[in-house]
Parts: sequence; C-alpha cells; structure tokens
Amino acid sequence: MESTIEFHRTQPEVSLESHVRKRRIQLGVEVSSKYKIYLDLRFWILFRDVELNRNTDKKLAHLLSKVELLVNNGVAICPISESVFIELMKQNDPETRMATATLIDRLSLGVTLIAHPLRVNQELCNAIYTRAGAKNLIPLDALVWTKLTSIFGEMHPHETPFEPSEELVIQKGFYDHMWDISLANVIDTIDFSNWHQPNWDETADRLNIGSAQHANEIKSYAHAYKIEFEGGLSLFKVEMSRLFKEVDEAGHKDFGENPQCLSEKMRFTRFAKSVCTLHISACCYAAVRRDQKRLLTGNDLLDFHHAEAAVGYCNLFLTEKPLRTLLSQNHIGLASQFPCRVESSVAGAQKLLDEIDG
Repeated sequence: MESTIEFHRTQPEVSLESHVRKRRIQLGVEVSSKYKIYLDLRFWILFRDVELNRNTDKKLAHLLSKVELLVNNGVAICPISESVFIELMKQNDPETRMATATLIDRLSLGVTLIAHPLRVNQELCNAIYTRAGAKNLIPLDALVWTKLTSIFGEMHPHETPFEPSEELVIQKGFYDHMWDISLANVIDTIDFSNWHQPNWDETADRLNIGSAQHANEIKSYAHAYKIEFEGGLSLFKVEMSRLFKEVDEAGHKDFGENPQCLSEKMRFTRFAKSVCTLHISACCYAAVRRDQKRLLTGNDLLDFHHAEAAVGYCNLFLTEKPLRTLLSQNHIGLASQFPCRVESSVAGAQKLLDEIDG
C-alpha cells in the first residue's frame, strides 16, 4: 500500500470519483469478454461439498472441473451478487461458510455485480441518456461490476486529520488496497454474533397479504407486470428527477420519451426492458401474482434477486428447478429477450459448458 500511496501523490489532479470509475470500467471490460456463469447458493454448496469430499457424485465433480478449467484458462468467470453474500451469511457452520467463501474467491476472481439499488440507478442513467440522444455512452455491461469488498457499495476513509490533498491520496490508496481483499478475509473479520438477517419470510407474508387484497384488480399477466414494474420504479423517483435535470442541463434537447408518456404501451415496453433489473423483477413477481394458488416465500425474494443478476448480465444461470421453470415461461418472454441460459440439472449444465472451448 505504501507504493500505491506514493503513486497517488504524483496524481493530485485525479479525483476519487474518477479513480474509482476508471478501475471499475477496466474491470467491466475484462469481465464483458468472459463467459459469465452465475451460481445460486445451491450450486455453490454442491461444489463446496465436492471439494470437502462430502459429495462424491462423479457428474457433479466433473461439472466443477469443467467450470474450474474455463475459469483458469481465462474463458469464464463465476461472479456473484449481494444476494449470494447475504445467503452465505445465513450459514451457521464457520468451517463450511469459510470453505464456500474460499471457493467463491477462486471461481469469481473477486468479481461481483454492484448492489441492486446502484445497478438500477446505472440502468436508469444509461436508459435515459440513450433515449435523450447522448452519444458515446460507456456500455452498461462495463459499469455494473466491482470487487467483493464493494459488494454493498463503496467505502472510503473520510473526516481524517489530514489535509484534503493527503486525505484524497489515502482514499485512493485505500480503495486500491481493498480491491484485492478476498471474500474469505472479509468473512474472517465479521462478528457473526452481531450479524442480523432481514426477515425475508415476514416480507413475503406482507406482500402476499397485499396481493390477496388486490387480486380481483389484476386483469392479466401484462397488467400485473405493469403494476410491478411501476411499483419498483417508484422507489427511484428522486434519482429519475436528477437524471432528467442532468439531461436537460447537458443540452440533450431531442429527448423523445417524456416521462409522462411511459404508460403509452410501446414506449413503456422499450423503457422497461432497458431497466433490466426492474424488468426481470417485475416479470417474476407478476408471474406469481397471476398464479392465484402460489404464495411468495422468503426464499423467493432472494431467488428473484438472483434472477435479476443472472439473467440480466450473465450467460448461464445455474439454479433450482422451480425458478428455472418460472423464468422459462413463454408468456414472460425472458428466454427470448436475454442471451442467458437457465439450467437446473448437472447434466444440462455440463452439456452447455461442453460446447465452450476452454
């Protein structure tokens, strides 16, 4: 870190924001060139148990070997999201938790998607600027990746006793230092006696009650989808107002999609799909709302977060069969909208990965 500090002292003109953005864009370019395999926690645990010799299934071991080969040869990567981290923290046994974290470090190469709210903000930014006619935008796929220590957002030293110029040097140096810290090291520093999980089942119950109260108002899947998407979008009103103001101040006068017109079917559809995290989420929740016999569970909420990350930004999503079935429904249309393949079986995953040279 000492050499990093000295380097940043030679570049006082580079702001912290610029430094962070440059590193993340460089990472995004690297990640975008790789075949991205997203594993939900079930598959991380299956692979971990193979490594611990708790699972001797030869087909599963062969699949893990194929994934490792692709990663080691620079062809593939297995990034995670904050949902994987949250589920990992639910594991009570320190040994298996650390073994899972170590495996994640190795196969993810320390890469994660930025957290859900930040990802939606970035999608909104790119969508609004694109529709406003802005040119030479950095591709979205180069802006949504970061390292595991920033899985819930960036953290920087502030209000230090140093002069502002020296604090900036420390901030940039600290960021570089944290860039390569492993997930295993992060977990090793967490006091699990003070780690409290959100009550996902309680949230699911509350959503089920709300859905039941308005069940008679849902006319179709498309209607349910629109309600779910607009509900998710409403959480970002402040960010959208700021973006529209930025667009106007930047002189992009050919903005053709007035926000007041988002209910117009074609414009709404195009805009919704460009905010893919909210779009995929709305698809999942709308599918459940249209199934009168189906109730949400706490695990569903985490599964849908996995789906947002995987389907939106990865090439292959390995998950459980019920989620694969939901995501593959024709009326949802995700299979035709995104290049991500969704698989739940070891044999199916093996077949897909065998098609990749590695």
